[in-house]
This record gives sequence, structure tokens and C-alpha cells, in this order.
Amino acid sequence: MWRAIPLAKILLRMAAFGAVLGAALGLLLIIAFESTLPETESIYPQIILSYAVHGLILGGLVGVAMALYAAVAHRSIHKPAHFRFAMLIVATIVSLAVVQQPFHIVFFAELGTASWLNWVIRYADPGMIAMLVGTIAKHVAIGMMSLFVAGKYLREASAQYMKSPGQTPT
Repeated sequence: MWRAIPLAKILLRMAAFGAVLGAALGLLLIIAFESTLPETESIYPQIILSYAVHGLILGGLVGVAMALYAAVAHRSIHKPAHFRFAMLIVATIVSLAVVQQPFHIVFFAELGTASWLNWVIRYADPGMIAMLVGTIAKHVAIGMMSLFVAGKYLREASAQYMKSPGQTPT
């Protein structure tokens, strides 16, 4: 039971980070495609809110996966560096599995290109390139945040463990 609070904090931190990251990606969308969006600026908050909700969902899914992995696979952590790396891998897999079109492997196969570099060279639209770079940056940011959250979990779980009944400091 002593791990319940740190595991819940994994989910909350990743969900909050996902919402902020989604809002930033929505802002990037507005900046990248400002010339093609409708003239009224009243739609901009709706776009940012929509992307924030998508980011919240993505961050929540990553947080759930990380918390479940920590609860099931790592009941005791002997090597913190391996644990942080495992959490990075879990977050990256979930992040890549949840990513939507147009930056999915299926989309590149439909275009007849084998890599994203060929796609960028063939369709050199600055807005799409900005969104592609933003999406890649989103995955990198989720990975980096997972390392931070894993470190915080290690500190909080060990502190909670020491507070649990029957534990004596060494």
C-alpha cells in the first residue's frame, strides 16, 4: 500500500505534462498553418483546447502504462538506472503506438515512400515540416519526462517505504 501514492503521482505528472505538451503542439499548429486557417481568431482557443485534451489523453495513457509497469514488474528496484531506462522504453512505446495520422508508418506506405526524409523532400510544405518536427519533439519530450517521473518515483517510493510500519533506517 505504501506505493499507491507514488504510483498515482506517475499518472498525474504524465497527464499534466501531456496536456501542456498538447497545448504547445496546438499553438505550433496555429503558427504553422495561420495562413490557411479561417480568418476569425475565435477558433484558436478551440484548437489549443482540442490539442491539450489529446495531449492529456496521451499523457494519461503513458502514465497508466508506466504506473502499471512499475507496480507489476518492479516490486523492488535494485538498479535505478535500469528502472529509469525501462520506464523510458515503456513511455516511448506507448507514445509511438498512440500517435495519430499523418505521421504514422501506414501513411508513409500509402504515399509510396519508405522514410520520412523522402516524404519531406517530395512534399516540402513548411507547415507540414513544422508539424513533423513538432511531433518528433513531442515523442522526445515524453521520453525525457518519463525519465524525470521515474526518478521522482524512486525518491518518493523509497521515502514512503521508510514511513511504512516495521521499517528501520539503516
